[in-house]
Amino acid sequence: MFRRVVNVAEALVALGAVAFVILLFANNPGGVAGSGSVGAQLFGGRVLRDFPNEPDEVTFVANGRGIMPGFATALTPAQLKAVVDYTRTGLAK
Repeated sequence: MFRRVVNVAEALVALGAVAFVILLFANNPGGVAGSGSVGAQLFGGRVLRDFPNEPDEVTFVANGRGIMPGFATALTPAQLKAVVDYTRTGLAK
């Protein structure tokens, strides 16, 4: 029973983190998703210039820096990698 509660809690945290990332990109007044209206610019290949090595970007997303919170406690390693993959491929154009 306890494990089921933990699984539900983990799923809710993961869902909340995904919703946060989606809202972060959707709530971008007057700009293209990932344009950095609040945080760093992610589109146009900027993320690839700032993080030429993917593991460095995964570490950044996991630990955060400055005003960006870390997501290591909210996302699994696979989810962290999925976020990084999206910023490197989906926003790289």
